[in-house]
Amino acid sequence: CRFASKIPLNPIGCGFEVVFFLSATIAMAQTDIQFSILKAEADGVSASVTNALDLKLRQVFDRNGAGAADLYNVFAIEPTISVEKIISTKDGVVLDVPIAQGELVLIAKNIIDGAEYYSTSIELEGESLGSKDKAMKSMIKGIKVTDPAYKQFINTARKKIEEYYSTNCAFILQKAKALYNQQRYKEAISYLSAATANIPCYDQAYALQEQILAKLGTKPDTVIVEKVVEKPVVVEKVVEKPVVVEKVVEKPVVVEKIVEKPVPAEAPAAPKCEITISMNDLEFRILSCKGEPTQRRITIKAEYVNQNVNIANGDISLDVVIDDNGKELPRENKAVIANGSSYEWISMPARVNLKHDFYIVNYDHPIETISYMKLKVRNGYVEIRNLKVDW
Repeated sequence: CRFASKIPLNPIGCGFEVVFFLSATIAMAQTDIQFSILKAEADGVSASVTNALDLKLRQVFDRNGAGAADLYNVFAIEPTISVEKIISTKDGVVLDVPIAQGELVLIAKNIIDGAEYYSTSIELEGESLGSKDKAMKSMIKGIKVTDPAYKQFINTARKKIEEYYSTNCAFILQKAKALYNQQRYKEAISYLSAATANIPCYDQAYALQEQILAKLGTKPDTVIVEKVVEKPVVVEKVVEKPVVVEKVVEKPVVVEKIVEKPVPAEAPAAPKCEITISMNDLEFRILSCKGEPTQRRITIKAEYVNQNVNIANGDISLDVVIDDNGKELPRENKAVIANGSSYEWISMPARVNLKHDFYIVNYDHPIETISYMKLKVRNGYVEIRNLKVDW
């Protein structure tokens, strides 16, 4: 934070004023850059392996003070794990112990603009008993959170980010302004956080961040004025015969405090959610749209009524999802049932309130608002625009 104070120097016993002004700054130290951990994605790698690797990497980065808990953090680590070969070594004089030798690749990147700042490869080793999954889990178990290779990777990645921001000022400002125009204020703040004071466009980045903070209604512009009024000392004389004794009586100091509280800036009104239904005999409404950051899942609960005819096997599918970046999500990010399928057939009796959940899973960045969704219900389509996600 940037701190300024105005303290008039007055003699003791006179009235004085103290005024504090507090304003925010984006001058984040290079060592403060933190990273989210993305789930590893590779053909033939099971969810249990990716979950084990995710947990281990979070332990590594938390230990090195580089693990981000903020949903809106834009700096991330993309891991890839692979088994290179299986070798055999002698255990004593009887048994051959198969050993899996593999590789862990870590890429420091930005999930907003896709920039890759730095990557490293770390050799892994573990027992290979049974399946490829077991070999990978053994290699992951062998990762030491105290290995200096990870600390060196984090330090180098932070330095490379600082260098990237210094040489790509114009692009950084352009992308931050785009996030601002999309009302993705928290991500814009995170995106600007690596713009340190030694880059050429620091002043412009600082001004843009203050503008974003004003939109969030959290700009710390509280002014506290404190007045201390001291009354003169009163001396009272008490006459006692035959001696005159003077007693000094000090009156309590009167302190007046005036606190002015800021008026938060009003955030712009979010676009209204719109629902369009292709058939007149179908009713459809959204009950809730909640994000679960720890599971990287958004659950949309819907209710619909098929008015006229009984349908034994009606279609339910999630066909199109466009996020708040204007990017269409691939099929693997869409689901209508717990096992991950993007379509299902169900019974749809007439004039019955039916409920169904739709899911967006394993997304690569926080989604504040779903710009567009297209669902198939029965033999018609439901289009939803500007659906806000409740985190």
